[in-house]
Amino acid sequence: MTIRDTLFGDLALLERVVTTGGISAAAAALGTAKSSVSARIGALEAQVGARLLIRSSRGTRPTPAGERLLEAGRRLRAEAEAALAAARGDEGALAGTLRISCPVGMADAVLVPLLASFLAQHPALRLDIAATDRIVDPRQEGIDVAFRFGWLRGAELGLVARRIGTFEGVLCAAPAYLAGAGGSLRQVDDLGRHAWIGYAGFGGERQTLLLTDEGGKRHQVALTCRVRTSSAIQVRDWALAALGVTRLPLMLIEPQLAAGQLVRVLSHCRFDGPSLYAVYSRDRLRPARVQALLGHLQIRRAPREVEAGSPTAFSR
Repeated sequence: MTIRDTLFGDLALLERVVTTGGISAAAAALGTAKSSVSARIGALEAQVGARLLIRSSRGTRPTPAGERLLEAGRRLRAEAEAALAAARGDEGALAGTLRISCPVGMADAVLVPLLASFLAQHPALRLDIAATDRIVDPRQEGIDVAFRFGWLRGAELGLVARRIGTFEGVLCAAPAYLAGAGGSLRQVDDLGRHAWIGYAGFGGERQTLLLTDEGGKRHQVALTCRVRTSSAIQVRDWALAALGVTRLPLMLIEPQLAAGQLVRVLSHCRFDGPSLYAVYSRDRLRPARVQALLGHLQIRRAPREVEAGSPTAFSR
């Protein structure tokens, strides 16, 4: 098969279509005609001899053939960048774009300092950050490293995860909510009768919380969500609005606790706090910039690498 001169550009275009969610969005981002993008993708599919994209009302995603071609394209671009660096005589320098996704809010609190120090070491490197509370599959969306905050779930099966850090969790509520609900919580059994502000990462409308009291006894509390959201920031804001009791990482609510806007409940109990993970595809030909970032995180936070989906990957 003859390799067209435009292959590199076509592979980059295919990735742009997948990451933006469709041909129209890719055309708008590139400032070109939709017909031009469609024609180039059609020509690439004709050259491969297979469909590369599946279009539906929920967006555009790659077919299995498309996924294989996307992965190959990323490796080719990484090798090309390494060849350019070698030609310039700076084999040790990292260049190109590192694409990551992270939860909204956590980027500010945890990741920005880590990533800023990484960029300071590699001035030729660029970051493209998608801050979203949506669960992103790096294999389908052109993401090099996806950060997860909370507890790993089935969505990470087949990926690799590194635990960057574990954070202290706090049960809390607004004083106004507690006053309206009959005062502060004193017994674990009381918790199940209160309105619960749930994080979608912990389950559906019915959620379970495992608590250990001061005597070492374990309690399993069934909770019914009055509000459930995929954003940890919104969980905090709903708690401030006096809608119920919730659990949050201490780092997200320290100012509100200090100001008395939120108060701890059942402070004599403890539970496993959420963790921050770096999640990425298992690929022995991982680009050097991804390997460098993972190494940087390991030095800074001493993370532990686990196979996502294994029992050791879950903090429950």
